Amino acid sequence: MTSRRMTFSRLKEVYRRQDPPKWGAAYVPGILATREEAPAISWAAQMWSETLQRYIHALSRTEQSAVRLALFHPKLFDVQEQRMLPPERRQHPLIGHPRAIGMDLPDMPGTIAIADRLDVLKLHGWIRRKDEKARQDLLVPLPYFGDLLLFLTDDRGPYCINWTIKQDEKDFQRSVNLRSRVRNQQKDTRAAQARHAIEEQLYWDAGIRTVRFVAVTVPEKLDHNLRNLYLHHRSSNALDEAVERELADRLRASLTTGEPPQSILLAVTHRHGHDYQDVRQAFFRLLWERRIRVELIDEVVLVDRPLKPERNDVLQRFTHLFGREVYEK
Repeated sequence: MTSRRMTFSRLKEVYRRQDPPKWGAAYVPGILATREEAPAISWAAQMWSETLQRYIHALSRTEQSAVRLALFHPKLFDVQEQRMLPPERRQHPLIGHPRAIGMDLPDMPGTIAIADRLDVLKLHGWIRRKDEKARQDLLVPLPYFGDLLLFLTDDRGPYCINWTIKQDEKDFQRSVNLRSRVRNQQKDTRAAQARHAIEEQLYWDAGIRTVRFVAVTVPEKLDHNLRNLYLHHRSSNALDEAVERELADRLRASLTTGEPPQSILLAVTHRHGHDYQDVRQAFFRLLWERRIRVELIDEVVLVDRPLKPERNDVLQRFTHLFGREVYEK
């Protein structure tokens, strides 16, 4: 993703936020989903994450879809969106996290070194800065920004996956700058291809694979369900543990009996004197936390229709998006 036109003062602000990036709730993206910073053609949104206790800044509808799928994964422990791809050598993205203590992790060589290696240095972005002392203009490299860097853990420990996100596969062959596309389509295509090659190689040198994510990556029904579950995933603590356990047990039994969730939600509401909206939110959160395993890929979840038992495990279906690959130096 590219931001609005970069100025030197804006560049200094990016480095203040991102060199190095912070963790969890303290993380600040290189580009915020605000009118001032998001690209003019973007569909920006700030999405609350209960896991991270902060808003995630997504710059398109497809990024929003990707964020929801990423947050649904129980082994995800952090996300860094709109992360600056460092022009110069920096440590591995996991360095500095408590989970990575004692790990021997390769550096990121920087986009300048990668561009030079790929023989596309002339396509790298630069900005002129006037040096008053030297009385001349200096060229300063402009950073690229990644979309989503996921931090996950498995039985081998923590690892990263880089998601690069576009609306359509063909968008990886062109920039987001419409004026650039129209002015010189061939040059625009070369620059877009170089930019993605630099990003993928930068992360690959650090043992991190890149996954291309487009709008159709998430099936329509799954996207609908995750959007609904996500909107209710925030914990309200309105139900005590015993009531929530009763709700979960009755919903689990309904996978066999076919009783619609609505009747169960109303019964729990009246029996315990709770607000219906609190019980309804707890229902969706149980599904979001995978404590009730229902079909999310091929069935639309509605409170007035019986839930269907899970046939397609979402995490198994999308292993290719989340699984690590063996890295060898």
